[in-house]
Amino acid sequence: MKKLLISLLAIGITLGLVTASWSINFGDILNETLKPPPKKETAPAPAPEQAAPETSAPAENSKGGGGLIGILESTGAVDKKTSGILRGAGALVQSLQPIGWEEERAIGGSLALEVFKNFGGQYKNDKLQRYVSLVGLSVAGVSDRADIPYHFAILNSNDPNAFATPGGYIFVSAGLLRLVRNEAELAGILGHEVAHVAKRHALKTIERSKTLQGFSQLTTSILDSDPGVLDNIVKEMSATLFTKGLDQNLEYEADKFGMDYAYRVGYNPGGLRDFMKVLGKAQGSHSVLLSTHPTPRSRYGKLNAQAKRYGNVSLAPILSQRYSAETKGNL
Repeated sequence: MKKLLISLLAIGITLGLVTASWSINFGDILNETLKPPPKKETAPAPAPEQAAPETSAPAENSKGGGGLIGILESTGAVDKKTSGILRGAGALVQSLQPIGWEEERAIGGSLALEVFKNFGGQYKNDKLQRYVSLVGLSVAGVSDRADIPYHFAILNSNDPNAFATPGGYIFVSAGLLRLVRNEAELAGILGHEVAHVAKRHALKTIERSKTLQGFSQLTTSILDSDPGVLDNIVKEMSATLFTKGLDQNLEYEADKFGMDYAYRVGYNPGGLRDFMKVLGKAQGSHSVLLSTHPTPRSRYGKLNAQAKRYGNVSLAPILSQRYSAETKGNL
């Protein structure tokens, strides 16, 4: 009983302390997306230090240049054409630096507008919006990337869907919320989406995309000077998020950390696992959750195995009554 009271108290305190800026709408996203990035201050040059001893570069082979590829060419293992292809492929893999925050926000904001446009717009109910945001922010606050702002929105769609775009924009549909039975399930679902942002899943997909081949770094100046680059990124990622889906291993990873984030707040970690049974029975012709994710059965199996690692969590709250009270008459 004492353990249960502590868990309930922890959740209550967390929900009470999260930021009050919980709303999200078209205008907010558009303004954030179009806002010019702040000018970056130039860091002062470091004081001169004693020069490090020079290291000699690897000697180039007269036939194929330095490195392993050069050795392969010199020994006849690969011809010159093949070695050129290998060098080019290596350059592409290593060329693009990780996408920075300003660029992430611009891309994520543009994708968020696409989510609104394609999935019914915003479901307008302030009480429900505040509740979902408070639960979401409590989960985001214990994530591996709690230092960025997160924004939560409800989509006016009957199909059970949930999305996350870079920059911390997270969406759940009204249809999905109607299937949820308790707050622990909601926390697990939102935790899954937060994990996509925290683990930079969409950004990693973008960094490997055809659109950015040839770029050594994606900067806001590039996005400003060539709007076609952003348009192509948004088009490519929209197809990935809404049609093809992310790599299934990324979805499993989001499940893993989503469950863990909910547990860190104090919820019963089995919420996301239990919702997989509900989702498996759901019918929705436009449900991205059903068409682009691993099957609910396979997700349930992995989540069930993970849940056992938490030991006895039978007293950890699921908060069915509170979820019912907060959503009754609002869905």
